Amino acid sequence: MYFSFVILLVSTINLISCGSSNAGHLKPFGTVGSLMNIEEINGEYPNILKFFTHYVPKLEPIVSRQVLINDMHYNIWQTDRQLENEVDGLSKTNINVESIKERKRFQMKFGDFFDQYTKESLLLADYVPEILRKYIVVPRPLQCDEVVHALQSPVLLINGINTSPLMFNDEHDFFFCLLRGNKRLALVNTNQHPAARQIVIPDKQKPRRPPLNPEQVDLNQYPELENIEYHVANLTAGDCIFIPSQWIFQERSLDNTISILYNINHKQALQLNLQELKTCSESDPLDSSLTLDRIDWTAIESDPENIRDLIMNLINSPTNTYEKWQEAFSKYFTFDITSDSDISAIFDEFYGIIDIDGNGEVTTAEIEQINGVHQHHISDVLYEMMNLVDEKRKLASATAPTTEDKNAQETIENEESSDYEDDDLQNYKEDL
Repeated sequence: MYFSFVILLVSTINLISCGSSNAGHLKPFGTVGSLMNIEEINGEYPNILKFFTHYVPKLEPIVSRQVLINDMHYNIWQTDRQLENEVDGLSKTNINVESIKERKRFQMKFGDFFDQYTKESLLLADYVPEILRKYIVVPRPLQCDEVVHALQSPVLLINGINTSPLMFNDEHDFFFCLLRGNKRLALVNTNQHPAARQIVIPDKQKPRRPPLNPEQVDLNQYPELENIEYHVANLTAGDCIFIPSQWIFQERSLDNTISILYNINHKQALQLNLQELKTCSESDPLDSSLTLDRIDWTAIESDPENIRDLIMNLINSPTNTYEKWQEAFSKYFTFDITSDSDISAIFDEFYGIIDIDGNGEVTTAEIEQINGVHQHHISDVLYEMMNLVDEKRKLASATAPTTEDKNAQETIENEESSDYEDDDLQNYKEDL
């Protein structure tokens, strides 16, 4: 009898310990477990040549401590009022902001945003407004003509105390600089832990799980996060960090923060001219006069070559909304989608298919889930939309050309229509 009681007691203890064996269960993301420090250098950026021949191709993060503090305009970013006072006209500048609670975007004045963003959980995540570009010095690793072509327009981020969702990007590296405040970043290398990738890009064959709560990670729902290495960095104002593509990252703002995010096209970065990079590395350490306003970002943001490029550009855009997609597709087709009810209805159908969760934003994870019947359906819908746009263009033609001109025009239109199907649509079907 005594022996049976001991077995029962030991079994009960084992059951209790198994239920709470992982200390990270229901704890914030990246706060418990194997925590690894990220490589750091103090008071300087990584050498340009080493940055693009080591850190970028090897997908290794690195922190540059206090590299912004000597920038000419660094001090104006330290308070909202100081920024408003120093930048004439800033308070009246229109910006697009997001309500974190309501998950919607809307426009407001910069001055109103400063008054409300901490009280109402508002977030600014948009391209750096032109009025602020002359106050931001381009980080040294990106100060090279050869490198600029691999960049997208930098994004300005302003927010109060908050915790971001998990973020991930397959196609872009991030160079993240903090102008104000304190942030804690936790990173996971999906090449080292490939199963963790399923958190941000779910397996299409498995049932959908509830969204991961970064404040309380449920390891029963997300066992991929058991026994993995978290690479952590505590950033203070003046620091920058390189976040490679294919790394999951999550940030925790410990107070009101302002940061700049530079997007680097990873494939283009791997193909940069080494001799040009070497020449840049041997030049002056930092050109403090090279501010964002001295770079022609419109030239960098060239029109997409096909629909897949258009979709990926939109997904990576900070203003990834239905209206933005509608505007971008109108520009791509050189036809105002909103002006025609038939085309607008087809576009609504297309957007409804790819916005799987119906939250008004399309993510890489949602695009990754498109296959089989859905893929063919999308291709058919896009082809129908293209053909209808082409027909509407013909009907809208204001002049009646001669027979000779008409034949030539029909030939051109047929070629253009063929190009749509053979190039854009076919690329979309193959690349989706």
